[in-house]
Amino acid sequence: MIYYFTGTGNSLWCARTIADALGEKVENLAPYQDKQLACSDEVVGFVLPTYMGDVPWLVKKILIAAKLPKASYTFVVMTSNGGASGSAFANMDVALVSAGGSLDAAFDLQMPGICVLCSPEDNAARLSAAPAKVAEICEALKRRTRNYASAGTPAGAGFVEGTYFYGEHSLKRLTLMKNFEVTADCNGCGTCARICPTGNIRIENGRAVHGTNCAACYACLHWCPKHATLVKVPTIKHRFQYHHPEVKLDDMMERDI
Repeated sequence: MIYYFTGTGNSLWCARTIADALGEKVENLAPYQDKQLACSDEVVGFVLPTYMGDVPWLVKKILIAAKLPKASYTFVVMTSNGGASGSAFANMDVALVSAGGSLDAAFDLQMPGICVLCSPEDNAARLSAAPAKVAEICEALKRRTRNYASAGTPAGAGFVEGTYFYGEHSLKRLTLMKNFEVTADCNGCGTCARICPTGNIRIENGRAVHGTNCAACYACLHWCPKHATLVKVPTIKHRFQYHHPEVKLDDMMERDI
């Protein structure tokens, strides 16, 4: 089984491509906020974005409560704008150890950025290079390559809470980057509410209203048909929308488990 977390479809595209090569199935991680993830498959994979060199807080929260087999072959592929995941692999291992497993293999994949400033040309180049890189990753996975040595350390206090973008009103956690503005272009279509992985958005009086349980995936910004959701941070307020060209809105709505 290959589990994914995604806001723009980058990680979903990658998960599907790997699953096709390995003969595995894919499943969305987001619904496991409300139900324990339990898996005993021989191969367990995770594909998810890197946020500020770390694992998204929502993924950490789900995984430390999961039940995973220690003897399986477990891998992670982390997608990022810069193509390097910093301490994310170590924290992914901590989360997996907490769930009874451990990390055997870790891979970086550079993909179009969803938050920081980048150009359409940069994104096009990354999209063009990605299939060949994923093919290399697939070959390594078929060989059961083990390129990561688990430290065997489970999560300690604050493992989830100390993550970038967790909670609200903290400069240290960069929560200003979750301060959204919904413009007058919003027509209350509900796309953002349906696509939000945490159910953080509701439609009131024909307008989108954001709560405080944001995962910082930016799906609301990138999938809004009116581009009516903006981030108030000046440097990224007017950045262009992006979502993976091979992923459709209906694909992003698949949440059943």
